[in-house]
Amino acid sequence: MEDIKYLTPAQLEYINQNAVQMVGGNNFGIQSISSFEVVIEQPQQVVFGQELYPTLWIKAAFIMQKITKKHVFVDGNKRTSIMAAMYFLHLNGFEPKDEEVFNNSEEFVLTVTNSPDTEETMLKVAKWLELMFIKKENVD
Repeated sequence: MEDIKYLTPAQLEYINQNAVQMVGGNNFGIQSISSFEVVIEQPQQVVFGQELYPTLWIKAAFIMQKITKKHVFVDGNKRTSIMAAMYFLHLNGFEPKDEEVFNNSEEFVLTVTNSPDTEETMLKVAKWLELMFIKKENVD
């Protein structure tokens, strides 16, 4: 398995800034530093030699779910959550299969936001992401 590339704090902050500004807002930034650190660090955790979140899809789902549920940012949490998950997958060689991910993401993120903060929800998010993304073709 290839090494997984994780979001940096600067990347996640930039994604939030962009998510807020793209709809004309300017109230971006971290609201909860502890929640922000969880989103950055926890997908990388290894416990007793086992990854806590063993697949790329579950890691992306964790990022998306926790941003929406933990209110990491002052504004734009829902938009930031999908953009962060998509960028994480992009960093790791995946791209949306088609425009459907963009057309359905707002409704899906709202569903995630209104769902319980559980492992079951995270697995549903992971499955949705896996259905919506494909490995990028090498363009060399």
